[in-house]
Order: sequence, then C-alpha cells, then structure tokens
Amino acid sequence: MSSRVSWHLSVVVALAVVLGATGGFLIAVSQPSSGEPIAMPTVLTPSTTETTRARAPTTTGTAPAPAPTTTVAAPTTTPAPQAPPTTKATSPRPPKPPAKPVPGTARPAPSNGASQLDQVESIADSSRWDWRNVHVHFRIGFYPADCCHWGVYDPQDHKTIWIGPTAFDNPGRLRYVVLHELAHAWQWHSHRLKKLSADMAPWGYRDVDALEAGADCIATVWGADVAIGHYWACPSAAQDLMSRRLAGQWQ
Repeated sequence: MSSRVSWHLSVVVALAVVLGATGGFLIAVSQPSSGEPIAMPTVLTPSTTETTRARAPTTTGTAPAPAPTTTVAAPTTTPAPQAPPTTKATSPRPPKPPAKPVPGTARPAPSNGASQLDQVESIADSSRWDWRNVHVHFRIGFYPADCCHWGVYDPQDHKTIWIGPTAFDNPGRLRYVVLHELAHAWQWHSHRLKKLSADMAPWGYRDVDALEAGADCIATVWGADVAIGHYWACPSAAQDLMSRRLAGQWQ
C-alpha cells in the first residue's frame, strides 16, 4: 500500500472517531477511487436558535398556556340569564298608599257602595217628595249606555237614577246632582212634560233644554246651591214658578 492510500485511510479513521464522539452519523457511499484525496465534509453544528426551535414543541407541551375558552366554559364567569318579561306582571309592585287629605278641603265620600247609597238616599229624602212611592231607585256608578256623567235619569225605565263616582268629589256637587236627577223623575211622573217645558219659554228654553233648566230650578227649590246649577243659575221668578208646580198648582 502506497503512502498516499495509507494517509487517506488515516484521515477516514480520524473523521470517524470525531463524528462518533459528537454523536453524528456518516453514510459512506462506495465509489471508485480517483487517486485524489476525498474532501472532508463540513459538519454544521446546530446553533442555539435552531436548538430552541427544535425543542419548542416539547417545552410547550409540558406547560401549555391556558385555553382561551376556559373563562367562557366556567359557570362562575358566565353572565346570568336575564329575567323573563313576565316577571313584572307576576310580581307587581305594591300600590302606593293614598295621599292624606289636605285640611280645609272637602273629602270625597267613602268608596263603600252602601255608604254612598245611604248619602244619596238621604239627600233625596230631603226633597220631601215621596220618590219611593213611584218606585224610583238609585244606583251608584256611571250610566252604562252613556258614560261618564255625574248623574243620569234613565230614559228607558224612568225609574233608575245613576249617580256617577265623580259626583262624590264634594258635598255641594253631590247634593246638586242627586236633586237635579230626582227633579227629572218628578217631571216624568207628573205627566205634564209639555206644560213644564212651556214654563221655561219666557227665559228662552224649549223642549229638552227647557226640562233641563226646569230641573235646575227644582233642585234649587229643594236645597241645591243655585251657583252650582249646570244649565243656569235659576232666577227667583223661575224658582217661584217651579215651587207652585211642586205644590200642585198648574194654572
């Protein structure tokens, strides 16, 4: 063996030792010898950056970052569902207490139906007309066919007088309303509607308007405040005329 071949084998053996020590591997491919020394392949040592990149998945796997969906899935951080819209209807707020009456002002009549009816009948009795004898009766409430008047003398049965809740706002109004509607009942049961209508002609009233004006005069004669009259403040001459009619004077 020539010295050139011997030198070549020595180089190969040395290279094998070095690669074995560094953990590398060399794959030798058999090829015909050219008689020239084989150039030693350059061994690239992995850089620190390459090593970090290669090991990054291992590091991430051992200590994974918290998943972004953790807070959504956790029941303690999930927003509470809103109450359904029927909550207010099923749990209404308690009503406010009624306001205290101001001293010196008229207090409305009690809301109890029987107590209001007692007040109305007491006022009607003060007229000294026997309305019960002709089967007239009172009802508390708005007239169903024509809401919402202070009072209505029922034109259908000519026996029912409706006294609306708003008539009880003050005693003066209540007295006027009861006596005015009672006057209509008296007019009807007198069976002299044409005569009573003609009685108001000197003051410019005719037909139904005349009966309304006459009812104001009758209510005034029975004790209502003339200033509260809805249709007019009945003058003394008209009051005197209605007093005679109430007494049975038709001439």
